[in-house]
Amino acid sequence: MKYFLRYLLLVVVTILAFNKASCKVFKSRITSLSHFVTFRCTEARYPLSNEARIRDYLLNQANFSARERPVLDSDESVHVEIMLQFYAMLDLNERDQVITTASWLNLRWTDERLSWNSSEFGGEDVVVIFIDEIWTPKLFISNALDIDSLNIISPERGSILLTSDGSVSLGTPLVLSTQCPILIYYFPFDTQVCPFFFFPQNQHSEKLILTTKTSPVLASLEIADWKFSNLTSHNYTIMKPDFANHLPLVNIKIAAVCLILERNPENYILTLMLPSTLLCIMAFATFIAPPDSGERISLGVSMVLGLTVFQLLVADILPSTNERPILSSYLISTFVLACLAVPASLLNINIAYGDRSILVFKYTFSRKLFLEYLPRMTVVPSYSERIRTLMEETAQTELRSSSINGIGPKLDSAKQISLESEGKHISKAEKAKIQARTVALVMDRLVSLVFITVFAVLVIKTLIDFSGNSGAQSDICQSFDKMM
Repeated sequence: MKYFLRYLLLVVVTILAFNKASCKVFKSRITSLSHFVTFRCTEARYPLSNEARIRDYLLNQANFSARERPVLDSDESVHVEIMLQFYAMLDLNERDQVITTASWLNLRWTDERLSWNSSEFGGEDVVVIFIDEIWTPKLFISNALDIDSLNIISPERGSILLTSDGSVSLGTPLVLSTQCPILIYYFPFDTQVCPFFFFPQNQHSEKLILTTKTSPVLASLEIADWKFSNLTSHNYTIMKPDFANHLPLVNIKIAAVCLILERNPENYILTLMLPSTLLCIMAFATFIAPPDSGERISLGVSMVLGLTVFQLLVADILPSTNERPILSSYLISTFVLACLAVPASLLNINIAYGDRSILVFKYTFSRKLFLEYLPRMTVVPSYSERIRTLMEETAQTELRSSSINGIGPKLDSAKQISLESEGKHISKAEKAKIQARTVALVMDRLVSLVFITVFAVLVIKTLIDFSGNSGAQSDICQSFDKMM
């Protein structure tokens, strides 16, 4: 070819040499012809690379089509392996129940049409090709919220690695916002499972089978109060109606990848649980204050208002669901106890300073029970002890008064004076007042004991309920049928 071109060039020069008027045309034609000769010589000097030869050998076959399934037998199924690797968790909106993640999707399958003998191509056994040059599975994530999830494999991003045995590996980045059902029963000691469901588009299970493979996490997934716990994968076969082919139900192979997250409860313990517990205990402290203290009712009302604020905080944090969390039930119970403490305090104040005539016990047993036995059991001075103390104080007062007047009785006669003056110095109204005071203090101790017992039972029950989180938290991916 090279010598032929030189001979042709010599003939053209000979013919055009006799025409001086065609000199300019001759020069331009000589230039074009020299460029053509240079191009052909360069092509011969730099042959096609092994990768280019493989691409030409595979993609330019007569019967090859990128739209056909990568099988030689039409009855065979295509097995696609899915591996989803997370490298960032961007957001988890609990109220909207939406999680936003950044991940890398790897798909692997075998294309029986795209295989070659690497020894015939210089030992090259791996080539890189574009996504739209060969068949790729049409997949979508069913619980994703953005339009890009309708076809997660896009020619604009990602690439394909093809090996000599026909193995295809596709990698593409994904930034997805998916629905993540939030189970708040064990809040703030809850574990959430955010699933990613991969569905084939317009393919039956006999034609396309999806399987998942657990992959390592590329980075530490932490955001706000959440941290990564585990990553699981599951495969399912479900029944769905096929409206396109007018079939009632068909089998569809789907794959699921579940991202399991744990909440860090430390912040909520310090800001919700501990303060509400202390407020409830302070509400019980109103029974310790004496009945004549004017701060008992105001203290109880303040504690009730404080617990109301914590109720509003929890309601603002958690999503609106039919399931009531354990913490919410605990706060409601403490709120009820604090509310009941206020009327109980009012009742005791009314006993101590109300109409004391109703406190005159008509039955001997009730008098001894409330004025003698219960005071000793609740570490409260009994009625007789209060009377004796009052008599001694009266006797000491009379003794000091007699000493000032110069009578100078002996100290041994003070007790005798007090005993003789019992009916004189302690009136009926004074006795009723002492009885009311004794009964009010006894009721304070009894009511506070009842409230503390109920509160202790409530705390123990709450701790037992929270301890069931490890066994009761079910994997959403394993209960897929309920979600669909």
